[in-house]
Amino acid sequence: MTVETMSRLYELKNIVGVKDATGDLDRVIQQKNKMGNDFIQLTGNDDNALEFNKRGGVGAISVTANIAPKLCSEFQKISLSKDTKQAESLDAILQPIHNAMFIESNPSPVKYAAKLLGLCSDDVRLPLVKITETTKEEVKKSLLLANLIK
Repeated sequence: MTVETMSRLYELKNIVGVKDATGDLDRVIQQKNKMGNDFIQLTGNDDNALEFNKRGGVGAISVTANIAPKLCSEFQKISLSKDTKQAESLDAILQPIHNAMFIESNPSPVKYAAKLLGLCSDDVRLPLVKITETTKEEVKKSLLLANLIK
């Protein structure tokens, strides 16, 4: 969808923002310039949340927040406060988790991470399948690095 189309939709009273999962960080600025600061922009890409917020975004619809809600919440608060150094530090902790969550099709990696955290089983329904052993190792490693598991 073009920025121009989004702008026209924003004229409708029930459209207040967008979840942008295009990965195009230039759109954040373009949309902000076109629609102003009241237009809510949320990233759908966990891995670009820091840069997205720097450019005018106000948060994320996050996969990683399902398994690291406190870290993700703290990261969002700090990134919006413009404490760049602390936001970058938290982002560095979160990046391996973000990457691990998308090695294979979502939600299978998230389900496995949730299993490691004791939240649920890693069972998925067809046509989804459980993640491979290699991916399990990466998911576990990312959670260990973030001190989410021992």
